[in-house]
Amino acid sequence: MSEREQFQRLARRLSGEKVRLQRELCRAERECRQLRCANANLLVERDAADVLLGEAMDRLLEESRR
Repeated sequence: MSEREQFQRLARRLSGEKVRLQRELCRAERECRQLRCANANLLVERDAADVLLGEAMDRLLEESRR
């Protein structure tokens, strides 16, 4: 195999690897977006739970003072 053929084979292999890595990067970026969205939803739910817990604790404290 000539040097030129070896170079062309390597170039094709590298091009294929580039495409594979681009696809993998897109998949990872999509997964990160989904995780950020899920995290934001969890933060909202946590804050809502904190509010409800605070209200429940306030009610219990008020009832215990009566």
